[in-house]
Amino acid sequence: MADALPPAAATPRSPQPSSTLIWVSGALFIPAILGLGWQVLAQSALSHRLLALGLLLTGIEQGRMAMVDLRQVAAVGQQVSDHRLMRFYSVLRLAIAGQLVGFYLAAWGWLGYGAGVIMMSIIGFNLAAGLQLQPAAEPPLRSVTWRERSGVLLADGLALALVGLWLTDVGRVWIGAGLLTIALSYVAVKLVQGVRSAR
Repeated sequence: MADALPPAAATPRSPQPSSTLIWVSGALFIPAILGLGWQVLAQSALSHRLLALGLLLTGIEQGRMAMVDLRQVAAVGQQVSDHRLMRFYSVLRLAIAGQLVGFYLAAWGWLGYGAGVIMMSIIGFNLAAGLQLQPAAEPPLRSVTWRERSGVLLADGLALALVGLWLTDVGRVWIGAGLLTIALSYVAVKLVQGVRSAR
């Protein structure tokens, strides 16, 4: 009797986010963005208005980036079968969920706590992801070193520290202005990156 063949090695599944999931992920940010718009108008304190405006701009960009990242996961998943991509997909979904919680808290009026949850979600993603997805490149998956991530993590840490100071009511107007400046810089950098990648 012939020996049984060894079982085939299991290959990692490739994540394939559906187009519905991609659109829903972006659409879920819209009510929170509208709520933040209301906070910009309704808050009486300038510090609160500045923070709400910064979060509103960040929410628009994070909603767009959620869709971009999920599209890239789907595109790369069609090219490779890699356990690192599955891990990235899991981290991405957790980060999007955490950001949504933060944005809705802020839209409800808990601006400081919402901003803290958002920043912790962003920092967690940048710590845990460790990959850059490049669907048009070869290879489409590239590991990102700690050194490459250090600048982004430093900026995220600074923003989180400012949120902490804002919550303690220390120089709220100046901190609100600083967080708005960081948000404007973040959106500008992402727009430039988007234009370059589209060429």
